[in-house]
Amino acid sequence: MKLVIIAAGQGSRLRTETKSKPKALTTINGSTIIDIILNNCRVNEINDILIITGHDRSSIEKYLKGKWTDLNIEFMYNEDWRLENGLSVLKAKSAISKNEEFMISMSDHLYFPDLMNKVKKSSLSATVANVGLDFNINDIFDIDDGMKVIVRSKTMLVEAMSKKLSKYNAIDVGLFKCSYNFFSFLESLNKAGSCSLSVGCNLLIEQKLLGGVDIEDSFWLDIDTPESLHFSRNNDTISKLIREQDLN
Repeated sequence: MKLVIIAAGQGSRLRTETKSKPKALTTINGSTIIDIILNNCRVNEINDILIITGHDRSSIEKYLKGKWTDLNIEFMYNEDWRLENGLSVLKAKSAISKNEEFMISMSDHLYFPDLMNKVKKSSLSATVANVGLDFNINDIFDIDDGMKVIVRSKTMLVEAMSKKLSKYNAIDVGLFKCSYNFFSFLESLNKAGSCSLSVGCNLLIEQKLLGGVDIEDSFWLDIDTPESLHFSRNNDTISKLIREQDLN
C-alpha cells in the first residue's frame, strides 16, 4: 500500500510561526510533522510514500535527502498548488496502479501509528473511500475549524460533510484510505472547474460510497493555526507520544 502525503500548500495561517516554510517541516518537541508521519508508515509497514509538493518544494526534498532510507519516498510536484487540494491527489494517479488501494494524509495533521493502523485495516468492499473520524467531539481543539461529519452509526456510511454543519456527530481527522476509483470522481470535478478533496468526498456521499472509521481514543491534531501549534508544543500528552516514537 502507498501513502500519498499532500504537502503542496503554503500554510498562510501559520506564516508568522513557520516563516513560510512548508507546514510538514514544522517542529514539535524536536520532531517535524513529516518525520512523525513517516514513522507511522514504518510502523505500519507502508513502505511506499509519495509526497506531493508545491510551495517551496526544495525545502522538503532537501530535508528528507538521505533520511528514512528504509522507505521508498518519491516526490511529485503540483504546479497548481495554489488551487484546490484535490489537484494534488489527482497528481498521484500516475503513481498508483489500477485496482490498488492507497492512503491519503494531510501534511499538517499530527497523529500516531495506532490511528494510521485503524484506517489502513478498514475495508473498501462497499465504499470507494474511508475517512478516519473522531466521535469525541467535546475533546476537539478548535472544533469551529474542523471538518464536521454526520455518519450513520450502524453502517458507518458518511451522510454529510462540511465545516458549516450545525449538527454533526464526528470530525474528519484528515486520513483516508481509497480505491483507485476515487480518481474518477476527482477528474469529473476537475472537468467542471472545481477540485477540492471535500467536494470529492461529497460526491461519494451522494452515492453512499464514503465510509467512516472510528479512531476511538487515538490522538490527532490539525496544526494549521498559531493557536494549534502553540497547543501542540505545550501539551504533555503530545510530548509523551512523540517521545515514544523511534524517529531516528
